Amino acid sequence: MMHRTHVWRNLSPLPLLLAIVLAAGCSSQTQGQKMVESYAKTRDTLAESQTQVEITLAAMQHVRATPGERVHEAYRQYEDAVDALEKQAKDAAFRAKSMKEESDEHIRSWQEEMKSIKDRSIKASLESRRDAVRSNFKLIQMYADDVRKAYEPFVQGNRDIVQALSIDLSPAAISSLAGSMDRVVADGEMLTQKIALMQIAMTNIANGISPLGGMK
Repeated sequence: MMHRTHVWRNLSPLPLLLAIVLAAGCSSQTQGQKMVESYAKTRDTLAESQTQVEITLAAMQHVRATPGERVHEAYRQYEDAVDALEKQAKDAAFRAKSMKEESDEHIRSWQEEMKSIKDRSIKASLESRRDAVRSNFKLIQMYADDVRKAYEPFVQGNRDIVQALSIDLSPAAISSLAGSMDRVVADGEMLTQKIALMQIAMTNIANGISPLGGMK
């Protein structure tokens, strides 16, 4: 794992945004509200992503364990789960991209508002906070990229299995896909870990500490 070193000053988006509101007035408050909303949406998307990964894996295992004619219904449920998984993957990628764009705009707005502050100590404090927030967002973006990359093999593996089962749903065909299904399970576990790491990082920021927690 790449060693990541940042300077943190117990900063979370919510206290920081409040500081901007107090220092800069109504214009920054509007921008601050947008950033809080973006942050909340991203956390919600991560929770939904985690749930959908679990649903998809459970549906695939249900296909493996369901005997006889009932396997057709299990297959339909699995197919629906994979469709929802693909949508969730796109939503997660979109939220990550949107959060980066919104955070960049947030920092630019902060920079503009700081120009009107004359007190040197206040300006120095805000500059320090701005730099820490920028570092926070950069690290969150790195986690988001890890999640996006982990989605790719998991989604593709499930899609390939669905396609294979659409051609042949016999017990023999399902048995022959055992190795592929095991790989998909492993990919799902990796994706789950990446999502969990990003969730922890965002929770740490919300609690006013480094995204890496006690790590330096």
